[in-house]
Amino acid sequence: MQTQAHPVEMAMVPSRTEKLDVVALYNAGLFAETEERATDLTRRFPSDVFGWSLLGTLHLRLGQSGPAVASLKKAAALAPDVSDIHNNLGIALAEAGCLDEALTCYGQALALDPASVRALTNQGAAFEAAGRPHEAAASYRQAIALSPDQARSHYNLGNALKDLGRLQEAEAAYAAAVALAPDYAYALTNRGITLRELGRPDAALACARAALAADPTLAQALDLLAACLLDQGDDPGAALELVVRSLEQGPGLEARRLYCECLRRLPPWQADAGVRDAAARALAEPWTRPELLAAPACRLLEHHEALGPAVTRAAAAWPNRLDREALFGPQGPQAWGREPLVESLLAATPVCTVPLERFLTQARTVLLATAEGAAARPPEADALGFYASLARQCHVNEYAFAVAEEEETRARALRDALEAALTADRDIPALLVVAVAAYFPLHTLEAAERLPARPWPGPVEALLTQQVREPAEEQGYREDTPGLTAIVDAVSQRVRLQYEENPYPRWIKAAPVDAPVLFDAYLRRRFPRAVFAPLGARDGLDVLVAGCGTGQHALETARRFRGARVLAVDLSLASLGYARRKTRELGVGGIEYAQADILGLSDLGRRFDVIESSGVLHHLADPLAGWRVLVSLLRPGGCMRLGLYSDIARRGIVRARAYLFARGYTATAESMRRCRQELLGLPADDPLRRILLNDFFSISGCRDLLFHVCEHCTTPLGLKAFLAENGLTLLGFDLDVPALEAYRRRFPGDPAATDLSNWHYFEEDNPDTFIEMYQFWVQKTAGPPA
Repeated sequence: MQTQAHPVEMAMVPSRTEKLDVVALYNAGLFAETEERATDLTRRFPSDVFGWSLLGTLHLRLGQSGPAVASLKKAAALAPDVSDIHNNLGIALAEAGCLDEALTCYGQALALDPASVRALTNQGAAFEAAGRPHEAAASYRQAIALSPDQARSHYNLGNALKDLGRLQEAEAAYAAAVALAPDYAYALTNRGITLRELGRPDAALACARAALAADPTLAQALDLLAACLLDQGDDPGAALELVVRSLEQGPGLEARRLYCECLRRLPPWQADAGVRDAAARALAEPWTRPELLAAPACRLLEHHEALGPAVTRAAAAWPNRLDREALFGPQGPQAWGREPLVESLLAATPVCTVPLERFLTQARTVLLATAEGAAARPPEADALGFYASLARQCHVNEYAFAVAEEEETRARALRDALEAALTADRDIPALLVVAVAAYFPLHTLEAAERLPARPWPGPVEALLTQQVREPAEEQGYREDTPGLTAIVDAVSQRVRLQYEENPYPRWIKAAPVDAPVLFDAYLRRRFPRAVFAPLGARDGLDVLVAGCGTGQHALETARRFRGARVLAVDLSLASLGYARRKTRELGVGGIEYAQADILGLSDLGRRFDVIESSGVLHHLADPLAGWRVLVSLLRPGGCMRLGLYSDIARRGIVRARAYLFARGYTATAESMRRCRQELLGLPADDPLRRILLNDFFSISGCRDLLFHVCEHCTTPLGLKAFLAENGLTLLGFDLDVPALEAYRRRFPGDPAATDLSNWHYFEEDNPDTFIEMYQFWVQKTAGPPA
C-alpha cells in the first residue's frame, strides 16, 4: 500500500515586502489604497494578525469605530499577548461608546505591558468619559511616574482633578504641563479657567492672553479672555467681539452664556442687526434663562432704527391711545412681524421696560379695532404674526397690561362673538381668535376645545398650543398628582390658594445646562476655599426640592447632578401641573412630583443627601420651624441650598407693600393692574420706582413681589444664630464675581467669604447685594447640641 504525500503548503503569512509596501501606503496617507491592500491581506491570510491589525488601525484613523472594533477583535483573538492590539481595541470600543469593554481592553494591555504610557493615558480618558474621575487621576499619575516629561499627561491629570473640584491641585498640574510645553494652548486656557475660579483674575487674564498668542482661534481661550474682561468691568463691546469669534468656531455653551452677559451690559445704541439676530436666537433656543435677557432685548427694540420711533411715540402719548397709523407709521404692524427679535422676546418672557409695555398696550388696542373689522380686511401675514406674538405675550404676563373700561367692554363683545361662532360652527377669522387671546386666555372660552380641531395659520397654531393644549395637559396632571402630607396650617392653606390662582414663575424655556457633574465636584468648584467634607462615592444622589413651584428649580437640579433622584414637592397643584408638563416637554427623568407642606414632612420616612429650598421658607408661618424640619431630613454630612429674603435688601419692597395697602389695593388681577399703572406713573426718581424688578411685569410675579399673603425677612446675624444652633456650616453664598471680590477686598482675612458677621457689615454698606435673596449652601456637620 503506497503512502500519499501531503500537498505542498502555501505560505500562511504575508511577505516582509508586502507588509512594508502597505505600511508605506498608510504612512503616505493613501488610505483607500491601504484599505484595499489590507483587506486583500485578510482574505489571503485570515489567520495572520498583521492584516487585521492594520485594517483596524486604519478604520480608527478614519473615525470608523464599528469596523475598527470588528477588525481589532479578530487581531486580539489571533495575538492575545500583544499589548498594543488590546490598547487599540480599547480606543475603538471607547469611540463606539462601549466604555466598560474599553476599560477591560486597557486592563489587558497593561497586564501585558505595565509600563505602557499610551494604555494608561487611554485608560484615564475612558475613566473620565465613564464619570470616574478618581480612577482617571490615578491612571494619569501612573503615566506621569513612568514618563514625567509628557505635557499631555499633566494636562490630562489637571482635567481629572478639575472634574473632582480639586482646583488647587488641578492648577498645579496645568502649570506643570505649561512648564514642559510653554505654547500648549489648551493647558494655558484650562489653567486660566482654574485660576479664575480660584479668585486670581490677573493670573487668569495672563493665561488667556498667552493661550491666544499660541492659538488665536481657540474658542475656550477666547471665552476665557472675554470672561476676564467682563470681570474687570471693561468695555463689554471688546468682550463681545471675542465671544463672536468664539461662536464662529462652533456654538459652545460657555460662549453663548458669555454672549448673553455681554448683551446685558452692552449699551443698546452700540448694537447692530447682527446683535439683534443673535439676541433673538439666545431667547428662542435659549442660551440662558430668557428672563435674564428680557431687559436688554427690550432696550434693543426701543433703540431699533425702524421700530424704535413707534415706541417713542407710544410713550409720549401715554395715557392716550394712538390709532394704527399714528402708532405704527407707514410701515404698519407688519414691520414688527418681520423682526425676529420681536417674536422671540414676546413668546419667551414678560417685557420689562416701561416704554415697550406702553407701546404693546397701545398695539393691543389697535389689534382690537382691527379685529372688529377683520372679516372685511384680513391682515397681512407679517401683521398676523406680530399680533399673535403680542397675544402670546399677554398670556405670558397674565394680562398685566392696562385696559380701559370701554376697551374691556369691546373685548368682551369680541369674546362673545367668538364663542357664538364656535358653538354654531361658523367660519372664524384668524384675527378674531388672536384679538380675544390678547385679552382672555382661550382655554376659558365655551367650546374652547373646538379651536385646535380647525386649520389655522402657523402663528395661530402656536397661540392655541399655549392657551388651549398646554392648559388642558396641566389640568390632567393636577388631577393625578399624589399627596404626601395634609395641608392643615392656616398660613400654608393661604399660600397654597395664592399659588393655585397664580402659579409662579410661569417660565417658558429652560436654561441650557452643562453635562451632569458629581455633586462633590460641583461644590468644590463653586466654593474652592470652603471647608467641605465630600459626600463621597454613593449609588446616586437623593435630592429633595422643597417648594418646587412650577418646576424650574427641580429641573435644573435634576439636569445638573450626576445620578440625581429628585423628590420635588409643593403646596400648589396648579404649580405642580405646570412643572410636570414642562418636565415631560423637556424629556427629563429622575423627578418625582408630589403635593406636600414642608411643615408636615417630618414623618416622610426618607432622608436626603441634598435639599434645596429657594424662596420658600420665608412664606411659612414660622420659617425656622420649617427649616428645622428640612434639617431633620438631611443625612449627616448632607448639603442644603437655601434662598431667604434679606431684611436690608427688602426694605424698599416692604415700604411699597405698606403704601399699596394704604391705597386700598388688593391681590386681584384687576387691582394689581391698577396698582402697576400707579407705580409706573410715579416720577423716575421716586424711591418706590426701585421695585420695578422683572417680577413686577407679570401678574403672578407682581403678586409674589408685592401682595404675598405671608413673608418674613432675615439678616446675616440671624442666619449665623440658626446655623450654630442646628449643626450647620456655611459653605458660601451664590454671588457673582464682582460682589465676592468686593467682599474680599473689604475682608481679606476671610478668603472663603463665610464669616456672617462680616457679611452683616458688608450688607449694611451695600444694601442691594442680596436684592434677590440670600442664596447660600450649608453642610450638616452634626445634630443640634443637647
